[in-house]
Amino acid sequence: MRVLYQTRYNIFTRKGGDTVQLLKTKEFIENRYSGIRIDINSDPQVDLSAYDLVHVFNMLRPQETILFMNNAKDQHKKVALSTIFWRSAEFERQGQIGLRKMVNRMIRYDDMEKLRAMYRYYIDGEKHEGTLRLIRQGYTRLQREILDQADLLLPNGVGEVELIRSIFKPVKKLHYLVVPNAIDARIFSYDPKATRETILCVGRFEPRKNQLNLIRAFNDLPYKLILAGTAHETQRKYFEAMKKAIRKDNIQILDEVDHRELQKLYERAKVHVLPSWYDTPGLVSLEAAVSGCNIVATTRGTTREYFGDDAFYCEPGDVGSIRRAVTEAFEAPYNERLQNRIMSEYTWERAADLTVQGYERLLGLNDREADTG
Repeated sequence: MRVLYQTRYNIFTRKGGDTVQLLKTKEFIENRYSGIRIDINSDPQVDLSAYDLVHVFNMLRPQETILFMNNAKDQHKKVALSTIFWRSAEFERQGQIGLRKMVNRMIRYDDMEKLRAMYRYYIDGEKHEGTLRLIRQGYTRLQREILDQADLLLPNGVGEVELIRSIFKPVKKLHYLVVPNAIDARIFSYDPKATRETILCVGRFEPRKNQLNLIRAFNDLPYKLILAGTAHETQRKYFEAMKKAIRKDNIQILDEVDHRELQKLYERAKVHVLPSWYDTPGLVSLEAAVSGCNIVATTRGTTREYFGDDAFYCEPGDVGSIRRAVTEAFEAPYNERLQNRIMSEYTWERAADLTVQGYERLLGLNDREADTG
């Protein structure tokens, strides 16, 4: 079986959770299934004659995703879609800063996305058919077209499917197979002898990850907070706002760290906190949990689907809520029940197996039907 992975053009220059998901899925499938070969290509006009199916990642950049879908359908190929979907309306109106936040509060969500597309086309140089279609058709309409063309959805959680269904109200049934976010069990492990005195937050420095409100919460807390990540050039203003918000010496900002150094940070942390405006649930939270950290997660997204009652939750827009959740997590003993569940249900081995099940269904190699709704 030959599979082509297609996703946003900047997947490797602006890395995120979708970068890890794509690369780890490829790595573990090829390691576990010798008969499957996977290529990665972001050319929307690539010749697909050598491939059995196409796997497209990410609905959040529909201007690119729609081109991949159209090309696959023009060449009569089945398409699996890792949706990686969330609705950013609340975040855009409350989590952004400065002029963008003010403008977002004045216009409709789709109009806001059209303005962003126009900026990309005329200022950033994204002069291609997909960006023009986003400007003409609108964000939601283009995403609905993507859903209509997908043969199988591979969401990270049932909550993602429910959100898609509530927003797009698709005419046809959605065929889906949940493939959860996962960890690499070879890299991260729990050291019960480690001395844990810090609170850690790992993630790109950007408004969606909500580090600014986290810093505001820690200005009134006695614990040491370590923020590990990096700021893309488009987020320099947010990064500067983060630094200006620090009022005490208990907050430290580190540049992006590699996996080896990250493991050391996890081992020294009692709590990992990610108060994002949306998460599904964040790969770093899974890694931190199996490394010995109690977890503080956002109430937005599919976090409860993964963590259940074994995490502490906060409202991203409420500094007091963040402060209370962090305090409760720091005072609580480590929850090994969450670690055990992650190690059994949320590994890349299992994600790879589920993804291959999806491929086999699309190609008629597996009689078991996907879930529908």
